[in-house]
Formats: sequence, C-alpha cells, structure tokens
Amino acid sequence: MTRPGHALVSVIVPCYNSTKTVALCLESVLAQTYSPIELIVVDDSSSDATASIAEAYECTVVRLAENSGAGIARNRGIAASHGDVLFFLDSDVALEPSAVANAVRTLEEKPTCAAVWGIYGDRPLVDDGVVEQVQILHGHFRQIQPRPVLTGHFAVGAIRRRVVDELGGFDERLTGQWANEDHEYGLRISEHFPVARALDVVGYHDDDDRMVSVLRKRFGRAVSLVPLIFLQRDLKPEQEALHRPPEIFAITLTTATAPLPLLEPALAVFPAAGLAWFIWVNLPLLGYVRRAAGWRMALVTTALNYLYGLAVSAGGLTGALRYLVDPSFRRRYRTGLTAT
Repeated sequence: MTRPGHALVSVIVPCYNSTKTVALCLESVLAQTYSPIELIVVDDSSSDATASIAEAYECTVVRLAENSGAGIARNRGIAASHGDVLFFLDSDVALEPSAVANAVRTLEEKPTCAAVWGIYGDRPLVDDGVVEQVQILHGHFRQIQPRPVLTGHFAVGAIRRRVVDELGGFDERLTGQWANEDHEYGLRISEHFPVARALDVVGYHDDDDRMVSVLRKRFGRAVSLVPLIFLQRDLKPEQEALHRPPEIFAITLTTATAPLPLLEPALAVFPAAGLAWFIWVNLPLLGYVRRAAGWRMALVTTALNYLYGLAVSAGGLTGALRYLVDPSFRRRYRTGLTAT
C-alpha cells in the first residue's frame, strides 16, 4: 500500500453503453495498490444499465442528461473531482494493480512533467477473436517503441491538475465520433509542457473485434487528424498515429498503380515496389507479432494493416479536401479556443 499522505488521485471514467466492461474497469481501480483514490464515473446518457452497474461500486456517478461525447464527459468528471492528479481511464480498459502508483511515482520523479501516458497491455481485456488480437498487438507494439511522446493517451494516463488550471480542459467543440478531441488536447499539453510515457502504467483494452468497425474508425480519425497536422506542424502529430506516413505512402502507391499491369505487364514493377515498401516498413511490427503469436497472426496482421492503411489514406485525402473547401472545419481545430 502506498504511504499515507500521498496526493489524492482522481480516476475519471467516461462511460457510454459500457455494460460489457464497466464492472471489470471499476474493479481494477478499486484494486489499485495506491491510496488515496477518488473514483468518478461519468455516464454519458447511456441507454443501457451502465450507470446502475457503476452505482453499485464505491464511486461518484455523474449522469449527463444527453449524450455529449468523451471530451465533455471527461470535463464533467474533472469538475466533480478534487485530486491533484487526474488519471483518465476508458470504461473498456482494466488497470494492472500498480498502474496508478507507477504513474504517480513517475510524476514525482519528473517534477517538470505535466502528464504520464500509459500503454495497452499485450492481451485483450475480453478476447473476441483474431481482429481484436491484431488490434491489441499492433497498439501495444507501437506504444512500447522508444521515441518521443506527444499526443495524450487518455484511455490510460495521468495529468497534473495544474495543467487543466492553466490550459483548460478538452475542447468541447470537438464532439461526435472520431473527433480527435483527445489528440488535440494531448498536443496542446505537449505544446506547453514536457510529457512522458510509462511502460509500467498498463491497462488491458477490450478493442474492436469487427473489421468494418476498425475501417470506419481509421477513416474517421484520419479525416479529423488533417487539420491538427496542418495547425501543429512543429509537433508532427502524424508521427503518433498507428499508421506512419511511410506506410500510408506505400499503400497508396501500391493501390494506385495496381491497374497498370493491365495496360503493360512491365508496369507491374510499380505496385510490386509499393508492396515491398509496405512490407519493409512493417517488418518490425510483423516480427513482433510472429514472436508473440506465430506466423499465422503475422500474415493476418499484414493483410489487415494494408486494409486499415488504405482506410487511413482515403480518410486523409478526404480530410485534406475538406480542409481546403470548408472554413468551419479549419476553424474547429484551431488551438487556444477551448470551452470551459
């Protein structure tokens, strides 16, 4: 147990129709080795029994009158909290018992650091098949790479309250699915303060288990990432995405040139080169998946990553076009205009 007198940590859990996982999530918070913890659940006007399940646990439940999105739900959780450290946790994530203690220790060891972003573990919270396993392994691999960290991981991560006092909370204009409100806030924090990733702040995620859901999410998030890329070039937010620019360029080249061999067989060199580039860029990931789960999973990962990258490419092109022709889309992601 952590020494008495340590800072109060407010764990903030936004929820929407989370009956499958919310109990696992909350039980993991109540089982933390750190004390004291204040647990706040914000029910984003769920249509199922999420709020009732949460109320059975030792926590504060804030009910929103209408579905408002994760950013607004997190802001309402911040407003109801009292901790010096705000630990954000998604309702489909369950923590390792030492996660909060490790996050606090990192903040204590790095007093200039504003935030500590955790990682997803290498197994699903609830195993629903191959698509989810690929998602989990891909996300885990990307997060454990030794590289600078910029964007926030608000599914499992902690920030100091003074960050909110100085910068405000999540931008409440960024509502709806895949609005990247978390990405925007993470970039805003990195613009003003140092941040860190802690590999020992671990949460196990119940990820998407249907390919069509992943494709839609990759496309939607890519659309709204474009203005952040244009407006935050110095931070290079695209480097934080699951699919890096070289991978997307390789997929785009392969797909765009795939019909060329129908005109002239010799032109097959272009899609072949694109595919070879795609595989080369993904070799570290595929090697990791092969070691963790075998050759079959590595082959499935290759095929799914190509499809997902294609969705990102289409989303990026759509977002760029929208950025050029839609002034309201450009204004929506300008920094420094946060709601309270």
